Amino acid sequence: MLDLREIRRPASAAEAVRLLAESEGSGLYVAGGTILVTSGSRRLGFLVDLTSAGLGGLRVDTAAGSSGTLIIGATVTVGELLRATEAGRPAGGLLREATSWLANHTVRNLATVGGNLMAWHFPTDLPPALLVLDASVRVMGRSGERIVPIDRLYAARREVFARGDLIADVRVPAATPGLRGAFEKHGRKRLDVALVNCAAAVRLDGGRIAEARLALNGVGGPPARRPDIEAFLAGKEPSPAVFEEAGRMVSAAVTPRSDHRASAAYRTRLAGVAARRALARAGGVLPVAGAEE
Repeated sequence: MLDLREIRRPASAAEAVRLLAESEGSGLYVAGGTILVTSGSRRLGFLVDLTSAGLGGLRVDTAAGSSGTLIIGATVTVGELLRATEAGRPAGGLLREATSWLANHTVRNLATVGGNLMAWHFPTDLPPALLVLDASVRVMGRSGERIVPIDRLYAARREVFARGDLIADVRVPAATPGLRGAFEKHGRKRLDVALVNCAAAVRLDGGRIAEARLALNGVGGPPARRPDIEAFLAGKEPSPAVFEEAGRMVSAAVTPRSDHRASAAYRTRLAGVAARRALARAGGVLPVAGAEE
């Protein structure tokens, strides 16, 4: 059970950053609180509540170009994102598909986009999709604000994210011409936290794969793109055999952990199945009929 001394409610993001950076003891930002309720440390002394800090809202910014950038405030709920028309644009609806797999409507109406990104270790569902969509995050800190590619946030977190830093919003290319995406999630049941989840996107040109993107979570370490698989697929004709081989390569490369929910061996197999299915769907090819799952 949490033993909190204080909950602070800043009126702006800048005030939130200041409160967390200047306060003594152990504190965290909180918005939806869906993960904190079950996993918060008893040593946690205070919370900085972001719900009134002005980090909501979802819009398309066209200032940087005609295609625009989808800007999602950190405290936008997963439910709000799912209902937003703009979420259906990138990669043929990949972001909306990933969002629809997250828990149930009660949790989606509380859980926030920013919290989902930071709780990748569960593993959460938005990180693989946002990695595939080449998203970035706007980070606020005591030294100002900066834009950080989301892959750097996960691969080099200690270098780009310090104590007191706050994700203010997430930025996604609003239109991705020719790019078609798909999301796969495997858990013990439909509403469970993923054992393995996976996002893929494929762009075809002249009947061949001009570009392939693949990201997985739950397979050991933080969520990440798979450049080895992407390079293997480039230039090939999309076919069940090609995507099945990509799935085998994924299973051979990942190093997931065992826990009370699943063994490493089972997660390894799931990773290959998820990658094959996501790539085949994104590439317009159905899974191999009768293939062993």
